[in-house]
Amino acid sequence: MATDVERRVRRGRPTRLAATLLAATLLTLGLSVTANVVTATPAQALCVTQPMEGDWHNIDPATRSIIRTQVQFVCNDVIVCDADTGVCTGGTSYFRIRPWGACTPACDWGWRNTVRMSDGWVRATYTYSYKTVDVWARTEAWYGSTYLRVWTSTDFTDADGRADYTSNDWFLR
Repeated sequence: MATDVERRVRRGRPTRLAATLLAATLLTLGLSVTANVVTATPAQALCVTQPMEGDWHNIDPATRSIIRTQVQFVCNDVIVCDADTGVCTGGTSYFRIRPWGACTPACDWGWRNTVRMSDGWVRATYTYSYKTVDVWARTEAWYGSTYLRVWTSTDFTDADGRADYTSNDWFLR
C-alpha cells in the first residue's frame, strides 16, 4: 500500500511533466517569433494616386483671376531614423500648387508647398511686397465630373491702398 508521500509524488509527476512540456513549447515558439521578427523584411508603403493631382484649366475662359492651376503630390512615405542621434526624417507627404494668373502673357505664380487642412482643403500662401494671397484648393464632384475648386483671398498692404478681395474659381483637367 502506497503512503501519502508516495501518492503526492506520483500525482506531482504528470503536473511537473506537463509544466516542462509547456515551458519547452513556449520557449520554442518564443525563439521562432524572435527569429521571424529579426529576419522580417522591411515594410513597403505606396502612396495612392491623388485625384487633385494634375494640370487644371479654368472653366470660365473670360476669367480675370486664375486661368490655370497645376497640382503635384509629393509622396514621402519612408521615414529614416539616425541610430546615433535618434533624429527621424521623411514621412511627410504633401501637395504642391502652381497657379497662373490672367495676365498677358500668363503670370506664373510659382510652386508652393501646401498645408493640408482638416476639411479636405489644401492651402498655400504667396507673399509679395504689396499683397499676400492665400490660395485654397480641393476637388469636388459634380454631375459625374471632378472639378478643382480654387478659392483665393487677396490682402493688399495698407500702403497699396487697393481693396482686398476674394475669388472662387472652378477648373477641369
